[in-house]
Amino acid sequence: MALADLLYRCPRCGFDPMDGEGDDASCPACSTRYSRGRGDRLLVERRPDGVTAEIPVSTLVALIEGSGGPLSRAERPDGSIDYSADVLASWRVGEEPVHHKGVLRGFSESMGEPVPGVLKVDRDGVTLRAQGQAEARMAFLEIRALQTSSSSLQLSLPGDRLVQFRFLADSPRRWEDLLRHLLRAAYRRAGKGNVVEFQPRIVAE
Repeated sequence: MALADLLYRCPRCGFDPMDGEGDDASCPACSTRYSRGRGDRLLVERRPDGVTAEIPVSTLVALIEGSGGPLSRAERPDGSIDYSADVLASWRVGEEPVHHKGVLRGFSESMGEPVPGVLKVDRDGVTLRAQGQAEARMAFLEIRALQTSSSSLQLSLPGDRLVQFRFLADSPRRWEDLLRHLLRAAYRRAGKGNVVEFQPRIVAE
């Protein structure tokens, strides 16, 4: 995952989105810059006043969440949610067995051909409008699991269906944070408790 995908919003001033490629990210508003640190969980922060420090990733992520996280771009003035992104969408078409030393270790998904489309989210779910396909609506209360990789997001749906979205110009981390927030809110509104786990399946307490 590119650093600007992880730090999609500036941890210091809250500007959204961040600029950057690969292991570097920078804020167009306050000019704070970030790069990978010596350890996997440390980032180097360089402020415009010359102060440089190594900061845990968890600290920066908490600052992003504390200043509004993904809702900064998704929430409208009237309180509604309206956000979209261009994606390549692919659906699972089968599973391939994974063997190691003659022992079945599990299964890996075999995904169909990716199709360009637009993924849109509101308070109750997500909608996919993909080229040459009927509109697909996925209500939050129907989603069985949510997980991300370095460049994509997967949703598990009823009927053992699985769909994967690769974002063309947006952060998969932003979408993961946003959907987790909205899933929790949907479960609370429905009186289903608080979601405490999103994979391998959604679990509420």
